[in-house]
Amino acid sequence: MASQALHDLDADLSAGKPGKVVRPASGRWESVAMLLLTLSVIACLAGYLLLRPQQVGPPAALSWQVRSFDGLNAVDQAIHSALLPAGEEIIWNNNDTGGWITLEHAQKIVLPPFYRDAFWKNNGEVHWQLILPGSHQAHARSGDAAAPAPSPSEVSQATQGQGAAVYYGSGGRLPGQSAYLLVIGHAHAGVMWANQATIWVHRDPNAPYPGIVKPESLVGKGWRQVIAYDGNSEIERVKGTQP
Repeated sequence: MASQALHDLDADLSAGKPGKVVRPASGRWESVAMLLLTLSVIACLAGYLLLRPQQVGPPAALSWQVRSFDGLNAVDQAIHSALLPAGEEIIWNNNDTGGWITLEHAQKIVLPPFYRDAFWKNNGEVHWQLILPGSHQAHARSGDAAAPAPSPSEVSQATQGQGAAVYYGSGGRLPGQSAYLLVIGHAHAGVMWANQATIWVHRDPNAPYPGIVKPESLVGKGWRQVIAYDGNSEIERVKGTQP
């Protein structure tokens, strides 16, 4: 049958007769569907371009927080960058020994920002004090005869109280410099595990030690917590919130 149809077609072409055009029954609907699909893709693309944010910013900080990336000036960023690894070192030392790194010991192990080197001088010569858990008193700086530093045994006994160890920095000499708190807590009695560290800044470089270092109290006295960026936060800062 197929060969007969081909033979007839050849005969028609030889005789000069035009061939028959067979149109698909669904050709018209396929064209309409393709047109609608193309228009849908164009509409979706146009909507995305119109609705996407023009400028992608970093995650919004709360009123009592400040972003380390763009909320601190150069000197405060330098101090903050030094306090981050110092906090980790202090926590690991507390986990191993049950005690805290005193300011005198920080000089021996060359631990910035407490170590008095060129970095310390170039960033305001901040006066640091250590307030021990349970003592509520500032640990005097090295060389202060009026308030001698406690002995290692006294330091060890002080850590057995509930509370936080605080490294308090004030008196920076550079314009626009802040006061600083490195709050490490909570020292559990009989366990000695310090499980977190937070960094706070105050616009007044001579802001007095707040006494109570609970967040609500610090916020009420004008302290702001510094929010450090991790890798995910930096991606979000650059590209915005990803779906």
